[in-house]
Amino acid sequence: MNVEYLQQLRGSRELQDIEWAMCKKDPYYFLTNWALTLDVHDDETAIKSFPKKEYLQILCDIWLENRLLLIPKSRQMMITWVCVGLYLWDTQFHGAKLTFFQSKKEDDADDLVKRAKFIWDHEPFFLKRYQDPKTGLCPLEANPQNKGQHIFCKLGFPQINSEIRGIPQGGEILRMHTASGIFSDEMGFQPEAKTAYTASKPTISGKGRFTGVSTAEDGTFFEALVFDTQEMI
Repeated sequence: MNVEYLQQLRGSRELQDIEWAMCKKDPYYFLTNWALTLDVHDDETAIKSFPKKEYLQILCDIWLENRLLLIPKSRQMMITWVCVGLYLWDTQFHGAKLTFFQSKKEDDADDLVKRAKFIWDHEPFFLKRYQDPKTGLCPLEANPQNKGQHIFCKLGFPQINSEIRGIPQGGEILRMHTASGIFSDEMGFQPEAKTAYTASKPTISGKGRFTGVSTAEDGTFFEALVFDTQEMI
């Protein structure tokens, strides 16, 4: 976005409302125009925008169209950041969402929640709103019970009854809930991936989303799903 438009945006409630509506409608627009990431390997420019790359547009479109999606990934393509951003978009801009970020260890799942919190913290104020049927767009808070600060494995938006939870591998927690969305990161390195995937059946069979991503690892349940040697739910 050019400087002139950004200056107009600061003083125009109408333009801010338009930007909010465009972000709610299009997650790729949200990611590439307003979402920021943190690159801990870049000492000069650690905080940076999502690049406007064709593969990211394609990935966002595929994610929107497919509620069950498995993504073999390579490093440096920001796939984990993109998936975190997509599920944050779904949770933030839509009410009554219960989203799980799953990784091998709970601390790793918390790192995913921290990424979502980082994106949220760096959003402009006019995107941090929700549509109230009576009063229109109202300010939206994250983790208000902790004054907006990070909560271990949790990013909550109680005003719209939406929440992201970080969980370790396995199916115990997933079996207790019918989630709106599940993002399983490095699924190929989770020994209990099959158990978790099976426990996700109510989510996958319903209107929820399941996205599994992983770098290459031979002989895994994730690999079997990707290459259709394992029956999918």
